[in-house]
Amino acid sequence: MRHNHIRRLLKLAGPMILSTSTITLMQIIDALILARHSSEAVAAIGPSGLAVILFQGFLFGTAGYAGTFVAHNHGRGDARGVRRSAWLGIHTSLASGILALAIAWPLAQLFLLAGHEAQVARDEQVYFLLCMAGSLFPVLGSALGGWLSGIGRPALVTAVTFISLIVNALLAWGLVLGAWGFPRMGIAGAAVATVSAQGVSAALYLGIFAIGGGFSDRMARRLDWAEWRRFLALATPMGLRISGELTAWTLFLVAIGRLGTVELAASSIAFRINGLAFFPALGLGQAAGILVGHARGGGEDDQVPAIAWQSLLICEVWMLAMAILFATASAPLMSVFAGAGGDAARIVAAGSLIMKFVAFYCLFDAANVMIGCVLASAGDTRWIARTFLYSSAVFLVFLWLIDRIMPGLVAEWTLATFFVFVTAIIWSLRFRFGAWRRTRILHEPELPA
Repeated sequence: MRHNHIRRLLKLAGPMILSTSTITLMQIIDALILARHSSEAVAAIGPSGLAVILFQGFLFGTAGYAGTFVAHNHGRGDARGVRRSAWLGIHTSLASGILALAIAWPLAQLFLLAGHEAQVARDEQVYFLLCMAGSLFPVLGSALGGWLSGIGRPALVTAVTFISLIVNALLAWGLVLGAWGFPRMGIAGAAVATVSAQGVSAALYLGIFAIGGGFSDRMARRLDWAEWRRFLALATPMGLRISGELTAWTLFLVAIGRLGTVELAASSIAFRINGLAFFPALGLGQAAGILVGHARGGGEDDQVPAIAWQSLLICEVWMLAMAILFATASAPLMSVFAGAGGDAARIVAAGSLIMKFVAFYCLFDAANVMIGCVLASAGDTRWIARTFLYSSAVFLVFLWLIDRIMPGLVAEWTLATFFVFVTAIIWSLRFRFGAWRRTRILHEPELPA
């Protein structure tokens, strides 16, 4: 029986960190290149990028939960159950892609009502529309990446991620700036580059799945409606929790945008920089979730607390290092993304202040990410979704009051920091009380006659 899980965690974490960071890394690449195009485009990619992840977050949070089923079946030693779980993710991805395509245009029109400057609003609309229309690719990639991670093959996830990042960087440079004979498309080019890279990633995952025999098992491939409904009952709350969190932060950016383009650009850049801390932490959390799935699938629930607290320790060390970096090098970090336009100096000044808040809440966000992933992998998704819905609603009510009564950068970022602190306490208490032990992901195995 294992008691020290740190070595296994770190072995899984590297590829998972790269995988979870993919969308943010693509948007960082887009933001760096867009800084050479216009400050309006830099401001626009913040809210529109968050909105894309908001809706895609629900879709790939739901489809990607197949990885949890895979991990539990892998821990149990059920090879057919592993393939069946992967197909649950694929079927969910196909349905998600159709849904995203249908709602992309109507939702994109909402940016024209946000009260942002005209050019910023048009750029937000275009970026959101194109990325949402291509949602099938990242959602399918999430499901099949979860399959590979759940069976302990994260190195393949790393390889696919590297390829997609290279494709995105090359296409973004060409399409945003009009280099190498490509048309100069601005922020639309950044969206096309991102969707194309995600399409390449999805195609590679499908190829790996085919080589692994995923298409040859007809029984696993067949859609079992009862099993799919059971999967969605657990997976949909996870998707709702992700989209609920991103809804709160997107509306927060919308409120910040009402203060002015400089404040919006600085906050957008701060979120982009925060991704350097958050997404590696999320990768650690997902690696811990895989270990939890293996343990619970193998009937070793007593190993779960050790996995959780050891993983949280590693995550806190990482977040502390990033908090120190954000607090001491905020201006240089902001300067990288602020561009060279007339507002660059003001963006750096506002962003340097914001990064102090980001540095402080990073210390609590480790518990949000790590314990949240452990609870989700244990199957406690309904409680997670319900609790986050309530806490986000309270956060948004206070944000609305501040926006109406005393709008300001410091007041709104203070509220955001307090929100992160409170949710970290809530997740930690839930895990410590042990209610997750009563939830089961898989049916109990049938005993031989």
